[in-house]
Amino acid sequence: MERIEEAGFVVGGQLRTADHCICALPFERLESVGLEGPKLTHSPITGVHLWFDREVTTLPHATLLDRTMQWMFNKDSGRYLQLVVSASRDLTDLSKNEIVDIAVGDLRLYFPRVRDAHVVKAHVIKEQHATFSAAPETESLRPTPESGLPKVFLAGDWTRTGWPATMEGAVRSGYLAAEGVAQAAGQPARFLVPDVG
Repeated sequence: MERIEEAGFVVGGQLRTADHCICALPFERLESVGLEGPKLTHSPITGVHLWFDREVTTLPHATLLDRTMQWMFNKDSGRYLQLVVSASRDLTDLSKNEIVDIAVGDLRLYFPRVRDAHVVKAHVIKEQHATFSAAPETESLRPTPESGLPKVFLAGDWTRTGWPATMEGAVRSGYLAAEGVAQAAGQPARFLVPDVG
């Protein structure tokens, strides 16, 4: 998509028209298609994948309190663990080996069998633009589905969903954008499922 216009959107130099359009680009890409993006910043997430030579836990998942590594997911019989760190700015400049050392050290505190196990394979994924940074007062910067153009609606975990930047928040944004389209088409409908209380 090259740009969005009131009549439709331009792709490969050709105008594509539609009664309505839902734009689900990341917030930093909106200006490239002619929409105003919110003044948000990114928050990184780091994933650490560790394969051990033996089973180190039988738990399916765990929260590691007060450690660098925050979440553990047992991916295969307690031998392959995935660890996740949200808002992982402190890991950005560290090497793969430094991050793996931190991960194994954190695991040793919670899973004693890690002390005798050997890491046979490790992989670190740093996603620098994983989510928007939910710093104080950013909620007011998150836009509603209305884009400012009558036929174009916004969707993304960064929109004002009432939820944080999660997959579930992204789904909620899609429902809200669809409600905007239905309203604009003169057929109001409710798609958003109420929060579980």
